Amino acid sequence: GHSYICYGPLLNGSTTLVYEGKPIGTPDAGAFWRVISEHKVKSMFTAPTAFRAIRKQDQDGEFIKKYDLSHFESLFLAGERCDPDTLQWAEEKLQVPVIDHWWQTETGWAIAANCLGIEKLPVKSGSPTVAVPGYSVDFLDGKGNPVESGQMGNIVVKLPLPPGTLKTLWNDDERLIKSYFSTFDGYYLTGDAGYRDEDGYIYVMGRTDD
Repeated sequence: GHSYICYGPLLNGSTTLVYEGKPIGTPDAGAFWRVISEHKVKSMFTAPTAFRAIRKQDQDGEFIKKYDLSHFESLFLAGERCDPDTLQWAEEKLQVPVIDHWWQTETGWAIAANCLGIEKLPVKSGSPTVAVPGYSVDFLDGKGNPVESGQMGNIVVKLPLPPGTLKTLWNDDERLIKSYFSTFDGYYLTGDAGYRDEDGYIYVMGRTDD
């Protein structure tokens, strides 16, 4: 919210439109498309859960066809892992780049993403693409050893962290160190597990602390 609703748009001179309500049942599965059409929205940011709900209610995308989405250029998904079926459905029905990316409240901005402003990379379903400039992402086993491509491991970020990331926890520096920086020396622990393929694409599969 603070990055994509406040800082980012303001720094870019963009207008932010906040939609409050469900993506379905208000009154139908066309709520998002109605807002995009009426306000000529260029990009949208939401969670995959919203699109799973829309897809369930409107499998064939009939509500999408009812609105003028000619100004719509890209869809960004985050907040949870986007399953390949949902991403492919969105790409097929909207005919715009569907960008899944991965980050955390603690980092303040994306760790892995398909940075359209730099270079649009091929989309691989289930992956937020590659580490963005500023982040050196590694995958380690329980003993702190690097794992090979395709093997599951703890997702960590090599220190130092880039600007904009967390500096402390409120009134609790000790907990900050214990939670994020003590497990693997020289690394920030994301608390997520996953793997990297042979092309460097990152796959975030779940939490290690659930």
